[in-house]
Amino acid sequence: MEAHPRRLKAVFGRDVRLVVPLFQRAYVWNEEKQWAPLWQDVLATYERSADDDPAAHFLGAVVLQLRPGALGAIEQREIIDGQQRLTTLQLLIAAVSDAFTRRGLDTKASRRLRRLIANDPDAVDDEADIHKLWPTNRDRSGYVEVMDGRLLEANVGEVEGQIRRGYLWFRDAVDAWLVDVGEDDHEVALSRLAEVISDLLELVVIDLGEQDDAQMIFETLNARGTPLRASDLIKNLIFRTLQDSGRPVDRLYEKYWKPLEDPYWEQGDRIGRLVRERLDVFMGHFLVVLLNAEVQSHSLFDAARRYVSGDAHRAESLLIEIDRYAAIFRSVQDRQVGDDTLATGLERLAIADTQTLQPLLLWLFAHAEGDDRRQAVLALESYVVRRVMCRMTPKNYNRMFLELLRRLSEDDAPVGKVVEEFLAAQRAESAVWPTDADVRRAVTTFPLYRLLRRDQVQRILRILDAEAAGPKSERLVVQGSLSVEHLMPQSWREHWPLPLDENAAAREEETRAELLHTFGNLTVLTSALNSSLSNGSWSTKRHEILRHSALHLNRELPGDWGTARIVERGERLADLAVRVWPRPASDQPESSWLPEGPDGEEKPLRRGGGPRGDIAAHIVEVFAGLPAGSFMTISQISKCSSAAYPDGPPSQGAISARLFPRDGRPSTVPGVRPDTERGVRGARRL
Repeated sequence: MEAHPRRLKAVFGRDVRLVVPLFQRAYVWNEEKQWAPLWQDVLATYERSADDDPAAHFLGAVVLQLRPGALGAIEQREIIDGQQRLTTLQLLIAAVSDAFTRRGLDTKASRRLRRLIANDPDAVDDEADIHKLWPTNRDRSGYVEVMDGRLLEANVGEVEGQIRRGYLWFRDAVDAWLVDVGEDDHEVALSRLAEVISDLLELVVIDLGEQDDAQMIFETLNARGTPLRASDLIKNLIFRTLQDSGRPVDRLYEKYWKPLEDPYWEQGDRIGRLVRERLDVFMGHFLVVLLNAEVQSHSLFDAARRYVSGDAHRAESLLIEIDRYAAIFRSVQDRQVGDDTLATGLERLAIADTQTLQPLLLWLFAHAEGDDRRQAVLALESYVVRRVMCRMTPKNYNRMFLELLRRLSEDDAPVGKVVEEFLAAQRAESAVWPTDADVRRAVTTFPLYRLLRRDQVQRILRILDAEAAGPKSERLVVQGSLSVEHLMPQSWREHWPLPLDENAAAREEETRAELLHTFGNLTVLTSALNSSLSNGSWSTKRHEILRHSALHLNRELPGDWGTARIVERGERLADLAVRVWPRPASDQPESSWLPEGPDGEEKPLRRGGGPRGDIAAHIVEVFAGLPAGSFMTISQISKCSSAAYPDGPPSQGAISARLFPRDGRPSTVPGVRPDTERGVRGARRL
């Protein structure tokens, strides 16, 4: 390995072919981070060029490796690192060269500059060899258009691709600079600018010898600065390994990798709070399936490198499997699976909003089919949606679904049976498949409006409504977004009077607080009601609900509405929920909760008899997904599950004592404060 500082006239001035390997990423540099700073550096160097001995401006380093070629052929060097920088410099030089051309200036300076982007036509055998730099397949058409002068008068809005945009940006920057220079001085200014670019811009060129490991050097250099995507590094690893073994990389690239350069794979997918490119997201799920092991997002390339281990056969096998699973991933994501039941199941799985299922789905669609696959997907749907409704934590899904993936890979039994039995066998609260009794309790008593996201509430209510309507009913097609509406309004006091008896009024008020945000009191409308209608009398509100109804169930709404009706409707929805998401019979107890204890309070079932959890941690987790200002009663908090209480939630008394200490000390539960709403004690998120 040899490193030498070289001015651009030395890098580009001789007849040479700088080739970007087809497996490197496409050109991605942009105005804000690279083009504008480079142009400002060039102009600053131009201003200094009037000095007696102006210093060169250092642009960074590039790594090249000599390619073997026929005797007498033009010298070819492969760009190991620095293709973005070298491509950008070629675009800059082309823009300045074209500034001469567009002004009819044919000078010694313009001809010298042109030789930095084009080889001597008499020195090349192939027409394409005229270009000093030869980009990766994806960028070639745009690059040739630039170098052939076909974009001299193009507009930025008319072109696609960063190569074309980069050239036009430099073209416009040069034009704007020349306006400031003045029309009479264009030839002089351009000649000086050409000299600055040729003689005062400097790169360190690292030339690799035959024994130098190009792949290792590429990885090391790309561990700093703006990192490559994991998929870029994996692509480079695969094709470098194949190229070194003499495999037909051009054919393999065209057949297996080129489809992954479709814009579909460049879209961003939200993973938690982060947005990652879809190809990297897929690559993470695929590697979990391939290796049957957890692979962190920051370790994708390391996992692939360990798998390949320099073996060309493994590299080709990996490439073929990536192509196969990418097609499966896309069909699953787009719900294009050739089976309406499966497509519906995949759509409903999205209620859980968890990426941990994706490797499992990839495996199922790669290895199972027909009723077997359908049984597995529907079991997963029931499992995760039941847990969503019961507010059970998804924190253990990574480990558990990976264990299921390994079981599927090792077990010869029918896939659907393996999945069902595995899920039904889970006993810990962090993994249990909720029973029918659990679901009924959650639907009828949990304040799910506050505990779930609005889109989750909408989806579940729409699904339950479709079940109520039956398969022969006309499917309702809803245009636009939906709105969740409380049947008994959140502000009910004006039009929903309490009983005159003080004790009865207190009981009714507490019951309303308990039922207000349960499914029995919620519906979905095609248009949100204004506040006067939403909080108005039931007769007026019912009329408006039927006008904007998005549910068949709304047609059943009675002429009167109160807590008894909410309970009835909640039970109806609970019946529908256990029917839509069935659970196989097992030796589980009927419910995760025991019936009422001797003191009349419902007691949680403690399966393992383990130690009691941290009540503060339980309260914090219950409020974790809620917006600031959200209020929950102590009773509501006691009905939610949490990782802090894996064997069942704490009692109302324990929660009350933690929020309202009897010795008068302030509560120390982080992120919430004890509060009272309409005379009912609870907590509010800060």
